[in-house]
Amino acid sequence: MRESRSKIFQDILGSQLIDLDYLRKACLLGCPENNKIRSVVWKLLLNYLPPQKSLWDSTLSKTRKEYEGFLVEFIANKSRLEKYADHPLNSDPCSNWRDYFEDNRILLQINKDCRRLYPELDFFRRPTQYPCNEAFSVNVSVSDLRNRIETELTHSHDVAANTVGALKLVTSSDSVRSPNSLLRAACNESLVKDGSTDAAQSDELPGHLEMHWEVVQRIIFIFYKTNKGSSYVQGMNEVAGPIYHVFANHPDPEERRFAEADTFFCFCNLMAEIQSVFNRNFDQDIGIGSKMEQMVHLLEVFDSELLHHLDRLHLEPAHFALRWITLLLAREFLLPDVLRLWDCILADKHRFDLVLYICCSMLM
Repeated sequence: MRESRSKIFQDILGSQLIDLDYLRKACLLGCPENNKIRSVVWKLLLNYLPPQKSLWDSTLSKTRKEYEGFLVEFIANKSRLEKYADHPLNSDPCSNWRDYFEDNRILLQINKDCRRLYPELDFFRRPTQYPCNEAFSVNVSVSDLRNRIETELTHSHDVAANTVGALKLVTSSDSVRSPNSLLRAACNESLVKDGSTDAAQSDELPGHLEMHWEVVQRIIFIFYKTNKGSSYVQGMNEVAGPIYHVFANHPDPEERRFAEADTFFCFCNLMAEIQSVFNRNFDQDIGIGSKMEQMVHLLEVFDSELLHHLDRLHLEPAHFALRWITLLLAREFLLPDVLRLWDCILADKHRFDLVLYICCSMLM
């Protein structure tokens, strides 16, 4: 059965013009547990790759080069802002430093969220084979964002005013230890598990290795910078996580090398479709409030007795369905099950209607 399903996908993807309708139908039963196949399928379903196979190489080359430009513009250059003649205390709303400090505030929140990405899974807390300074040909360092986060932590958390107006240092263990030292400890633990004790003992470890969650952190931060009309919302990291996991586990080293860039563009395309559920301004129209109302209506159709029971318990949809819908069920199951579920969700032309049906089935 597995071999026959793999053959179906190989035949579809072997064509010079991909039949997307046939591909979607095949995906409704799930992709084969093969990240090579799933990676290509998701790129097609998320409109990252065109159906014309002859255009794939040029498309990937163009987008990966574009992502390198984002790294230079938003990571490398902004991390070297001290070269600007602008003064950090400049009150001008157009000041480079004003944007820099606001970006650091958002970056700190992204950092907190990405550190917690799939805590039950070791993968995101392991070093990537392709840190940004090795994966890309531009002058960007692993330490660029780390240094900004450490500076922001120092300014925002380490110093607090006491009741008499004096300043004192907050003495919690996490605030005393810098992010770099925490990263070193985490990397060491992961490498020791693999038996890589020599690398784990290296003092240079944080400078040349980075965790997979740090890659997701950079993806989310660049998304925030390239979509200034939409602020960062907690949970975006949970949406990017499954995509990155698939691409970063591709059997081809060249594809793994560019997992970050490919994830970024697929994540952007997915967010373009679900952005409304993250934006509270759309609640009464097409946002999360509207989606929960649709789910309640479906539940009334399928099991009105259950809906009345929930009403008697005063259980509002927001109590249980907010996260389900917003994150496309990414946190309700173990990651392997999420990937299987997303095969169906991404394949469905009305993919987010399907999410509502799944939510109802979880309640029934």
